[in-house]
Amino acid sequence: MRLLLLACLCSALLPACSSKTNEQKTDSSAIAEKTVTPANDWLCIAGERAGVVLATSSEKELIEQLGSANVSPHDTIYGPEGMFTIGTILYKGTPNEAHIWWKDTLNFAKPEGVEIGWVEAGNENKIEWHTNTGIKVGTTLVELEKINEKPFQFSGFGWDYGGAVVDWNGGKLMDKDGSSYLAVTLAYNYEDERLNSVADKVLGDKTFSSKDPNAQKLNPFVSKIMVSFR
Repeated sequence: MRLLLLACLCSALLPACSSKTNEQKTDSSAIAEKTVTPANDWLCIAGERAGVVLATSSEKELIEQLGSANVSPHDTIYGPEGMFTIGTILYKGTPNEAHIWWKDTLNFAKPEGVEIGWVEAGNENKIEWHTNTGIKVGTTLVELEKINEKPFQFSGFGWDYGGAVVDWNGGKLMDKDGSSYLAVTLAYNYEDERLNSVADKVLGDKTFSSKDPNAQKLNPFVSKIMVSFR
């Protein structure tokens, strides 16, 4: 079974150590023809966009659109298991912080994906990003199941990829082409000791169904949203 988050992260972070020679030169006339999206647009559509970030975007264009104060160029993006890459961070240090890694790592162009949810616990409601399907940081497992219209599979908690949705099981959150351009990570309040006895039953490097009675009782929430592009 394909681990959505692992596939997204590994494909993005491992190339940090390799060389991509696919150069992209920006055509100013093409930029002028692009539809301008408002800078305060927080809408994510899996496979298509995350706010102003489109499949054809570049770091240079984002600086022009959002201003240099809102774009941290050539920044380090850390992933699980010590992996990292050099990418771009939007709105750094705010609840709406978003991390971008690129297909073209030479010219910082054509995003591979955008990850949202870089906020301290308790501040999830300050994040304005949301998907066109109604998912946001804070959406619960039960709510996510209703949006997908089917149960889904997720990785057990307590390790680097814990809580990652691994399969939408053909639900509404799968794309028409059978792929998924939306990766979600679930979490729960680890400091709430009352949840430990339930959480212990959905721990470890194995897969659980969202219909698992213990998963339903724990009812974890979306802590990270990752949008990738076609």
